[in-house]
Amino acid sequence: MKKILLILTFFTLMTKLSAQECEYSEYYPLVELASKYYSQKNYKESEINFKLAFDKTEFPLGKDLHLAFLIAEKIKDAEWALQIATQLAKGGVPLSYFRYYKKTQWYSQLNAEYKTYSDYYITNFKPELRDKFNSLIERDATFTRQIMDWYYGTIEITSENAYNEANAIYSELKQMTEKYGFPSEHNMGYNYVSRLNKIEDYHTLALMIHIYKYGERIYENEIPNYICSGILHPNSKQILKQSMGFGNSMGIEHEMKVREEMYKKKKE
Repeated sequence: MKKILLILTFFTLMTKLSAQECEYSEYYPLVELASKYYSQKNYKESEINFKLAFDKTEFPLGKDLHLAFLIAEKIKDAEWALQIATQLAKGGVPLSYFRYYKKTQWYSQLNAEYKTYSDYYITNFKPELRDKFNSLIERDATFTRQIMDWYYGTIEITSENAYNEANAIYSELKQMTEKYGFPSEHNMGYNYVSRLNKIEDYHTLALMIHIYKYGERIYENEIPNYICSGILHPNSKQILKQSMGFGNSMGIEHEMKVREEMYKKKKE
């Protein structure tokens, strides 16, 4: 039921966004359809919808390109595979991502041009931001685990220490955004996960959910713009709207003091 509600919310939101100037308003429904057809192994229809989606923007998103690339290989469309591979390479995806395709007819061309694409990435994106953002994601994930352990009573954290770490994470995201713009594929390039050899979304939504639960509703007014710009998925708006901690979003310090009192009472 929850999944159905999210889907309905998604299409309702995209209908509203399409009424205003929104680059990705047509893109998202098309990739949703393409992904659906892929899951049904209807690769031809999936290909059609991905190509329609990619025509709607100059910057297709990495996770969608990854899936489209798999389809191009399944249907043996060498020209399309090379187009996608080129887009990914320009977005910072290493040549090792394509290592299983060395025997394809397009790989030699990609390999020959890869240095050019790598230089393009360095010139047009901010690799240092990608490194900083992924480090922040790891720091936040570690802190989130500590917060959960605090909740279950397996560790003790003072509200002051919890505030200091949560505030540091919150402040670092703000500083990054002020210096580089809000972190996204558009300024960092694609998120290649080497251990999976996949292109995945950055864990931006998870980071924002956690910060909201820490008591700060960061960039709340910018979410519609982030959706229109392909930075956040349309479902993010509803998810973030429902994300809050125990302190009524009155700031990190207040949130951690409320939690400290709650967790003390649990032990009594």
